[in-house]
Amino acid sequence: MILCPNPHPDYPDNWIVVKQSDHDDQCGYILSHFNFEDYWRPTDPVMLAVALGVHDTGSAYWEDHPILDADGKPWVYWNIPPDEHVKQHYGGVSLGCEVDPYVGLLVSMHVVGIHRDRLGIDSGLSATHLPINHTPVVDAFVEEQAALQVKLRAEVEHRRGAAFPPEHLMNDFKLFELIDSLSIRFTGLGMQDRDFTYAPDRAGNPMTVSIRRAGTWEFRITPFPFAGDRFECPVIGRAVRRQTYLSDNAFRAEWVNSPQVLLPYALVR
Repeated sequence: MILCPNPHPDYPDNWIVVKQSDHDDQCGYILSHFNFEDYWRPTDPVMLAVALGVHDTGSAYWEDHPILDADGKPWVYWNIPPDEHVKQHYGGVSLGCEVDPYVGLLVSMHVVGIHRDRLGIDSGLSATHLPINHTPVVDAFVEEQAALQVKLRAEVEHRRGAAFPPEHLMNDFKLFELIDSLSIRFTGLGMQDRDFTYAPDRAGNPMTVSIRRAGTWEFRITPFPFAGDRFECPVIGRAVRRQTYLSDNAFRAEWVNSPQVLLPYALVR
């Protein structure tokens, strides 16, 4: 669950809350429209879009039964205790593996990266989302996922009938993380500007991708990876009354009856 920092002009007194599953949809949609002229072309563009589209599916059950923090506010994704995160991660990885080993591999890398600076490529994650966590539960999960990733990569190679070099996998992962980070900057970080220095270029070398706010709902992204000069990538939010809720059930009742709101995000040249 994501609590948007920016107020909505039609709902100034409400929280605008976005489900992780709607953030997923936006991520998959964005990647599915990339032209890769300047960017790394992933090993399997279709399955990478699918992986982005399901990567936070482990949050779905919790989001349908949302709970409050100690202040009576919705408990957003990056404020959940790390051991609770792990419970959600298992569901997401399991689903990804059922879809395809490549999808499961990328989802596993992503959820481990949530607790490890996106696998060391983005220290900005700790500053804006989650600190690196070393609890017994998290550390055991990370170790377990490392073993699973070895098996999944071998299965990907078997299905492809070709080697899957580690550097190619890491470039696919970097592109995955770029899209996830971009989506979160729309919904969760108040449309903040940023330069991403780890994005892989067409040859797989690091390049800088800059995003700059260009309007109420728009980012200018350079290099621009879409056809035309404007790419619409909206997200559904929910306008929940801004107040202190006295119980989880009180918030749940409000949550399910809250109006859905289209957040008309876009990327422009």
